[in-house]
Amino acid sequence: MAGEVERVRRALRALEAIPDATDRAAACAELLREWPELHRMVADMRQQAVITAKASGVTYRELGARMGISGEAVGQIAAGKWRAPKRDADSE
Repeated sequence: MAGEVERVRRALRALEAIPDATDRAAACAELLREWPELHRMVADMRQQAVITAKASGVTYRELGARMGISGEAVGQIAAGKWRAPKRDADSE
């Protein structure tokens, strides 16, 4: 499981490593144009995984512990109501 996440991280680091600044900017712009759709796709996958895990007997509390969030937040994800809080610019 963590392998997929690490591959995404490596892909982002590869963007950062594009030597030509113009090429790097263009590649980042392309990714950012697609980001809303990609974000929605990941959120939909997460919601379906939560629903499937719950149907197989995993509790929201157990899922939350695994995901690093509360069981209540997991229930909101399942219901399609939860969005990650915006990060404060100072916390980045």
